[in-house]
Amino acid sequence: MSNNYWGWGLEDDEFYVRLRDAGLKVRRPDNISTGPENTFKHIHDKTYRKRDMRKCYNQREVTRRRDRVTGIHDVKYNIHSTHNVTIDSLPVTVINVELICNKTATPWCQCPEPAKVKKP
Repeated sequence: MSNNYWGWGLEDDEFYVRLRDAGLKVRRPDNISTGPENTFKHIHDKTYRKRDMRKCYNQREVTRRRDRVTGIHDVKYNIHSTHNVTIDSLPVTVINVELICNKTATPWCQCPEPAKVKKP
């Protein structure tokens, strides 16, 4: 997966392209009744998740192209905590990580706050 996606999505589109380029077929079972509206809970609230709404610099152009440079091999992160839990009798480890922003490679990882307009 690419390290170009910060806060707003489209990473799944690139993942699909990678699968297709690798010659893998992606199929959706006929008996699944979920779709984009009810599969995952997407929280993109303009008030509480402002980062999800911002686009800055050349973010849109770069993330529309297949990234053949970045990936899991060079992602930088800090582990803040781990939690061992059991789900359906299976052990699971939840890892809370902070991704490190490389502003040289992806300046949109910390978009500047939009300028506030002063009311007359």
